[in-house]
Amino acid sequence: MAVTIAFANQKGGVGKTTSTIEIATVLTGMDKKVLAIDLDQQCNLTKNAEADRDLPNIFDIFSEKCENLNDAIQKVPAGYDLIAGSASMSKADKEFEDVDQAYLLADLVEALGEDYDYILIDNAPARDRLLNMRYIAADYFIMCADSGEDSIDGIDAIVADMMKYHTGKRNLANSKILGVIIVRFRQTNIGSAVIDIIEEKLKNDVPEIIKTEKTPFVMSVREAAAVDEAKMMHQPLQKYKKSSNPAIDYRYIVDEIVSRIEG
Repeated sequence: MAVTIAFANQKGGVGKTTSTIEIATVLTGMDKKVLAIDLDQQCNLTKNAEADRDLPNIFDIFSEKCENLNDAIQKVPAGYDLIAGSASMSKADKEFEDVDQAYLLADLVEALGEDYDYILIDNAPARDRLLNMRYIAADYFIMCADSGEDSIDGIDAIVADMMKYHTGKRNLANSKILGVIIVRFRQTNIGSAVIDIIEEKLKNDVPEIIKTEKTPFVMSVREAAAVDEAKMMHQPLQKYKKSSNPAIDYRYIVDEIVSRIEG
């Protein structure tokens, strides 16, 4: 079965979509079978991966308008498979409010799990019903952050939400925190302090029940203009400028992910 990894933070602009694209691209280059799912109503993953917006999307699947899952799965230019996002996901809290519908994503992952090595989920910057679906469906969470206080606070929010699903009457999830990716990183006093704060938070403030056996990693992606340039060109960094610092950093991150998951 596929390993399912969700990228999350309630703050926007902290590299969730970029990390999903780069990690999917690197894994594909390692001959892994990868599926990316765009759950963000802004559809940035769908747009930046140059996916076909006319094909059935994730909202069509959840609302049962797409009878054949294969119709919604498309291969994007970077080589991995993708299920496109939809602006209609903004209605998810009203459309999918039944208790059983909290398992829609988990059911989708289960249905496709034998076809892939990794399923990557790009999340909206919100604490909503869709985020609840991810807590149930994901094996691991990777949290994305920058040097801002809001994004670091977002880690606390995810930890609190995960605990709701791991304990008490809502013992519905087994997801673990795999690590934290710090984007737009600069080797400055502030940058070093952010790493220290996050490492301390993971060590002392995160309950063992949602940690992996090995302490969650904290890794950085260096700031570079190539990130924005690649977005403008709708290409992953691994294709646009493979030699750039952030492209190299993402390859190191994937090496760490694979070594932790596959041993």
